[in-house]
Amino acid sequence: MNNIRRKTLRISVQSVALIAVIALAFYLARLAQGNGAVQEIVAAYGYAGIFVVSVVSGFNLVVPVPAIAFLPLFLTSGLSFLPTILVIAAGVSLADSVAYFAGRIGRHVLAYAFEERLILRLERVRERYHWAPLTAFFLFAAFVPLPNEILVVPLGLLGYRFLQILPIAFAGNLAFNSLYATGTIGLFNLF
Repeated sequence: MNNIRRKTLRISVQSVALIAVIALAFYLARLAQGNGAVQEIVAAYGYAGIFVVSVVSGFNLVVPVPAIAFLPLFLTSGLSFLPTILVIAAGVSLADSVAYFAGRIGRHVLAYAFEERLILRLERVRERYHWAPLTAFFLFAAFVPLPNEILVVPLGLLGYRFLQILPIAFAGNLAFNSLYATGTIGLFNLF
């Protein structure tokens, strides 16, 4: 019973934090509409600033706030919709790349620790179900608001090549951020 209470409390706190971040983003966007100083700060850092924010937010296990949540602020500060979405998708994909390489390093550590038997098993899984994990990763990245690291690290462990993972990560992140942006803009226009 105690475990259920902890899980419920954790989910409640995370939900409240997410709602607070979204509310803060909307507040900052409204503030930026009438405040030249806020617009100048965002414009001064521009797309490079958005890229850095999106890389940091791409490590969702560390910072569970998506950069796309601040889209209204970015747009009211004079930045364009499509380049902003592309920069955010690229930044999150870079963070996914770091997670992928952590999985690849983990593969080498496992090979050293458990000899070659485990690696041979991983390779058989990859050969037998080659496209299934890649398809699942795209769908996960595009539609599930959870950290992509959940699937990226295991794909690195399985030995998928980086050039197979990167385009799928970018396409999934682009789809997710586009869907999120469309909903955010719709909500922003309501308030």
